[in-house]
Amino acid sequence: MHLRYLIKAIQCGFAGKAGDTAAYKAAALGTPAYGDLDARLAALANPLPDISLAELQSQPPGSFGQSLAQFLHSNHLQPLTLSAETRNALTDSSLLAIRYPILHDAFHVLLGFDTSLAGELGVWSFVAAQYYSPAYERAAFIGRWFTRLITPWQWKRLWVYGEKGKQLGRQAVCVIAQPLEEFWAMPLDVVRTKLNLPSEIEPIAN
Repeated sequence: MHLRYLIKAIQCGFAGKAGDTAAYKAAALGTPAYGDLDARLAALANPLPDISLAELQSQPPGSFGQSLAQFLHSNHLQPLTLSAETRNALTDSSLLAIRYPILHDAFHVLLGFDTSLAGELGVWSFVAAQYYSPAYERAAFIGRWFTRLITPWQWKRLWVYGEKGKQLGRQAVCVIAQPLEEFWAMPLDVVRTKLNLPSEIEPIAN
C-alpha cells in the first residue's frame, strides 16, 4: 500500500476528480501484473488513453465508440480522465493498475454485461480468467462470495454471470493489452471478433 497515493486519491475525491481518484487509488493498491503484461502495455501507442465522451458520441452508429457512449449515458456515467499532473506523478506505477479502471466500462460493452451486481461480477470473472494480476483474481473470488452473501436471492443469476465471464475470459485474447482506444470507429461486432469474443452476445435473462 502506497500511503502517499492513497492520500492523493482522497484529496482528488473531495475535489471531484473521478479519473484522478481512481488512478491514485489503483496506484496505492499496487496491482502488480503477471509476467510481461506491463511491458506489453508500455509498448502501446497510448497505454493511458484520454477518453472523450464527445469523441465517442461522434463515432458511426453501431460502432464500439458509440456503443460505449450509449452505455455511459444510460448509466449516468462519465469517462475516467486523468489530469496531466496525475499522469506525470504516476509514471513509476503499474500501467495495468491505471489502464484497467480507464477502460472498465469498455469491458462492459464488449461483454454485454450491465452494471448490476451480477454484471460487475461477470466483468471481474472475465478479468480474473484473463490472468492479468493476482489482485484481480482475489477481487473476483471475494466478489463471488460477497455478492451471494448480500443478495442470496440472486444466487443463480450471479452464478450464470460469473460462469459466462470466466468462459469469455478464457477464449478471448488478452483484451487489456489490445489498443482498444484505436477501435472506437469500428463496428462493435468487428471489434468483438478481433478480440476472439462472440460477435453478438445475447443478454442474460434475469
